[in-house]
Amino acid sequence: MIEGLEGIRLTSAEETKEYGKFVFEPLQHGYGVTMGNALRRVLLSSIRGCAPVAIRVNGALHEFTTLPGIKEDLQEIIFNVRNLQVSILDGDEATLSLKRQGRCVVTAEDFEKNSLVKILNPGLKIVELSADDSALDLQVVLRAGIGYVSNEENHELLGGTVDTIAIDSIFSPVRTANFTVEPVRIKQKADSERLILEITHFPTIKARDALREALEIIGGHAKQLETCLQMQPSHSLEPSAEMAEKDVLSKTLDTIDGIKSRWVKVLKAAGIETAADYLEHRAESIGDFGDAGRKSVDEALRDIGINIPEED
Repeated sequence: MIEGLEGIRLTSAEETKEYGKFVFEPLQHGYGVTMGNALRRVLLSSIRGCAPVAIRVNGALHEFTTLPGIKEDLQEIIFNVRNLQVSILDGDEATLSLKRQGRCVVTAEDFEKNSLVKILNPGLKIVELSADDSALDLQVVLRAGIGYVSNEENHELLGGTVDTIAIDSIFSPVRTANFTVEPVRIKQKADSERLILEITHFPTIKARDALREALEIIGGHAKQLETCLQMQPSHSLEPSAEMAEKDVLSKTLDTIDGIKSRWVKVLKAAGIETAADYLEHRAESIGDFGDAGRKSVDEALRDIGINIPEED
C-alpha cells in the first residue's frame, strides 16, 4: 500500500442531469495528473452507451435516395437520427418504428412505444413531410456499444441487408471530461494534491456511474497485468542479445558467406549442417576437413559474430 493512499476522500460532489463535478484529496504528488489523465481517456473512449446503427426507410436503398414529399434529403434524416439519445432497458439491440402521412413535422416522440427503449430527447426533429400525400415508414435499429463505429463496420455487423442503410455511430454517453490539479497542504507539508474532475454527458447516464465504470475499467486492466506477471515465469523472458545469438547459431552453413562449398559438402556428409552443429563437433576429426578447413570456417563464423577463440 502506498503511504497515505488509504486516506483519499471524495470531499465534494456536484451533480445535475448532464453534469458532474467530483473532488478527491489528498493524492500523493504527481498522482493527480496520473489519475486525471487515465480517467479522462477512459471516460471519453470506453464508457458503454446506446446509439442508432442503421435506418430503414420505405423506398430508400441508399443514403443518396430522393424521397418525394419529404423536405429533408436522406442524409439530413440520417444526421437527425444520429442525434437520438436513447437507453436500451433490456438487452443490447432494439428497433424503433414510426409511420406518418400528410403534412407534419415528425419528432422522436412520434416513434411507436417500445418497452425496451427510453427516448431522452423526444422533442428532436426527425423529418418534415411537406405534401398532403406524403408518407413515411421509418425504422431505426439501435445497439449498445463502446466508442465510435463507422457505417462500414455497422454494415458488416448487420449482414449487409439490402433495405438497411448503416450509419456512423457514436456510443459514448460522455461529451467532455476534464480535470484540474491543485496543491493541498497537510499539516506542514504542501506536497499533496487535489484532483478535480468535471464531466458533461447525455442524460442516458449519471456522471457518478460513468466515473465508477471508468475506475472499474482501469482497475480491471491493472489486475490483468498483475495476473500476467504471476502466471509468466521470469526465466522464460530471454534477453534480446541471447535471442540474436540463437538466430545466428541456427543458420545453415551454406547460407553463411565465406564458407566454401567444398567445406559445406564435407561437413554435411558428417551430419553437420548448422553453425551450432559445427561448434558442437568442431574439435573432432572430420574426414578430409583438416586444419585448413577448420580455420576457414572459424573465420567465416567470427565475421557473423560467433565467438570462437583464436588458436595459438
